[in-house]
Amino acid sequence: MSRSAWLAVGLGLVCGSIALPARAAISVQIPAECGSLPAFEQELEQRLGSVSAPEASRITLTPEVSGYQLVVEVGNQRRELHDASCQELLRAAIVVTLALLDPQKAAATPLASEPERPPPPPPSPPSSSSPPAEPASNASRHSRPRLALGAGAGVHLGTLPKATLMLEFDAQLQWARFGVALGFRYLLPTSSVDEKGRGLQMGAAGAHLAFVFEPWHRVQTRLGVATYRLTATGIGSAEYYDGSAWELAPTLGASVIPFERRPFWTRLGLEGQLNLIRQTFEILNYNDEVFRVPLVSGSALAWAGVVF
Repeated sequence: MSRSAWLAVGLGLVCGSIALPARAAISVQIPAECGSLPAFEQELEQRLGSVSAPEASRITLTPEVSGYQLVVEVGNQRRELHDASCQELLRAAIVVTLALLDPQKAAATPLASEPERPPPPPPSPPSSSSPPAEPASNASRHSRPRLALGAGAGVHLGTLPKATLMLEFDAQLQWARFGVALGFRYLLPTSSVDEKGRGLQMGAAGAHLAFVFEPWHRVQTRLGVATYRLTATGIGSAEYYDGSAWELAPTLGASVIPFERRPFWTRLGLEGQLNLIRQTFEILNYNDEVFRVPLVSGSALAWAGVVF
């Protein structure tokens, strides 16, 4: 074969390789309860057509406390959506992926319409005994609050004479990224005595109320107030006397959710409190105070619970 023939064959192979679109598969991960993965991949392939995708293209749908999280990654581009309905997020995933790969085609191509259905029969006249039912809107479904219940334990330092075990029960109502939390706390009693053998044994029980905000996924901040009833028994006096007092403190805390698989979750967090009412405990006929609540207290806690 002549040199010109070899050259022609080589040029033909190069042109043929250039003409082939270099399509890369898009990695898709969706929960089983959200639908069929093969059906979604088939619809995605039909919508994309001949549009090529980079190798680092992923569609990930995962459950979270307030619903579901959708993450679409195309190359160095990333989009994140949150919604209570995973079916809504699956439909949005196709539109977002096409918009990142080919914005002009996404704007020109309408969404796939559902198959035509026969027209519904004419509504019957409402009876006087039963009022017509109002259709549920998507907005009301998406705004439905989530109830999370949890129990926690940790270390509290400052309110009592020594660091002590803190037990807590927490209930939380959450709308999207905002919510409110209410709970009850118990501080295991501790004791403290001076060099003369005089002191007290002291414990506490109380409650807290806080406003909740999630700036990022699985990160939660709280701003609220806590109140405690402090109870103490004197040590080292001729007779043992009991005393009690109330404490009020604004609180500020932050926590992270390391594990979340609906309906279960865990959370780790820190909380600080400013003791506005610094109660003082003294023993009768003893000149010096045996304990005074410090200005600042803090806690480190771990929770586990369920969400409804």
